[in-house]
Amino acid sequence: MLLRDSDVVMYDAWWPHLEAWGLADLAAIKRHYVTSVSAVEEKATHLRTVPLTADEMAVHRPDLPFAAVQDVAMTWSSGDTGRVTDARAELSASQVYLLPFGPGGGTKAGVRVAADNGNAFTVGELFRKAQAVQARHLGDVLPGAGAGIYRSGLQRGLPAYYLWGAVSRLHEHLAAHRR
Repeated sequence: MLLRDSDVVMYDAWWPHLEAWGLADLAAIKRHYVTSVSAVEEKATHLRTVPLTADEMAVHRPDLPFAAVQDVAMTWSSGDTGRVTDARAELSASQVYLLPFGPGGGTKAGVRVAADNGNAFTVGELFRKAQAVQARHLGDVLPGAGAGIYRSGLQRGLPAYYLWGAVSRLHEHLAAHRR
């Protein structure tokens, strides 16, 4: 496990055919593996505990949340960003990539955005910038209710977040498979 945030775990996996960890090449990481805490509790076996190295901490950024913004009342076309109700006051990164969704629900190319103060995004600032990135791709079909910004991995060495509804793609997938 690299990070646990609420009910989500970001993890690495051993690939026997490569005889290596999937995220061992820190320069090549694009996506993180994510699952629910309950899946880890049900299926995983604890092998050992090894602290992340300084380089791994710098790349994986366990201090960053899985869900930077989640609000069931907001929409991607809403003009009032003051309604963002996430408990986090800020996202502690000076720059991130935001990956909008297309009219059919697929992920579009990431857009690099920078915090206005050069250090961290307020939740309102991040959502406002995400709305601007998403605006070019809005179609008639939106992903469920609300709006959310979720961690997906890295792009060009920076944290990347995908844009979606108030329920993450992971949680939508888990809910569909419970039926």
